[in-house]
Order: sequence, then structure tokens, then C-alpha cells
Amino acid sequence: MNQTFQNELSEVITKFPDLSIRQINGQDILKGILDICDESSSVTGSFSVEIHSTEKFPYRFPKIFEVGGEIPCNADWHKYADNLCCLTVEQDEILICRRGVSLLYFIEKMAIPYFANQLYRQKTGHYLNEYPHGKDGVKLFYAELIKSNDVKFWHSCYEHAFLNTRTGRNEKCYCNSGAKYKKCHLPVEKKLHIIGKQKVLDDINWITA
Repeated sequence: MNQTFQNELSEVITKFPDLSIRQINGQDILKGILDICDESSSVTGSFSVEIHSTEKFPYRFPKIFEVGGEIPCNADWHKYADNLCCLTVEQDEILICRRGVSLLYFIEKMAIPYFANQLYRQKTGHYLNEYPHGKDGVKLFYAELIKSNDVKFWHSCYEHAFLNTRTGRNEKCYCNSGAKYKKCHLPVEKKLHIIGKQKVLDDINWITA
């Protein structure tokens, strides 16, 4: 059992009394109803969920499953066949969790917005600010992070981040934006370092394969 996860369970059920601590295969999980509220605190929908610990929590998300059948098990709905919910791409998760996240943060900032967006789709037929699934989602993540759709430029950014290609902090950025490097792609490179050299390279090769 992940001790950090276990230590935070009581705080969560105090704030979310419709969730309770259960055991599956000797492991504590959270199980129950997660209400989704609008700006006036009125409940607009509810989902039956389970939240399970992961080995790397709090430096990676716990797993959340929608077990009530309100969401189809379909990649287009960002839900897998085993009821696991896909909240974001792995690379974004790594950045969000770089300093660790609490269980409450995960529920309030990741899970609830995910389910609110599911309600939005059920009502309108489409998501609000939807991320594509699979390879397309990872490609969009890097395009937004690196500020370019040009995969060749991604390789240049990778080389600057990891292969000792130096640019002075106050020099013009190599992307030709006219901005100083320290305010342009230096912060991008720092995020690439958090994701990890091999991970970034593998992702770029996968996207361009």
C-alpha cells in the first residue's frame, strides 16, 4: 500500500462524504459517488467511482474508474475497457505531478473537471476544449509545449535541451520569435527535462514513425 495515499484518505472522505474507504485485495481504495456541481453549488450530475493508489503517487496520479456505466468504455469518450478514466496524456501528468500532488488536488482539479466535461458532452454532443486520444493527443501536447507544429523544430528544441547546444539567456531565441531565450524556449526546455531525455526522444520518434 502506498503510505502517502493511505494517509490522505481520511481527509478526502471528510470533504467528500459520499466516498468511503473500502478494501480490494487487501488494499485501501476510495469508492462511492462523486457529485459534480455548477457555480451555484447545485449538483448537475453524479458518477459512481473508485480511486485506487498507484506505486508512484504522489508523483503520478492515482487511478480513477467510472464504475456506474454512465460513460461508454470507448477511447472516444476517454475511458478504457476496464473503466479506467483517461484524464490527460502521460506527459502532462508528469509535469503536473513533478512536485507531488495531494489526493484532494487530484479529485478537485483533475477528476471533477473530467467528469464535468463528460456531462458537457452528454448535453451538447461534444467536449469543451477536447484533447485527442492516443498519438494525436501526445502530438498536440508537444505542439503546444514547444509552440510549434513543425516536428523538425521539435528536434532542434530537443538538441538545445539535451545535447549541450548553448544559447545565452539574454540572446534571441533560436526559434526566431524575436523574444529572449530566457522568456521563450528556455522554460520549454526545463519542462522537457522534467519529462525526461529518453521519454521525449521516444515520444518524438513514435509520433513521426
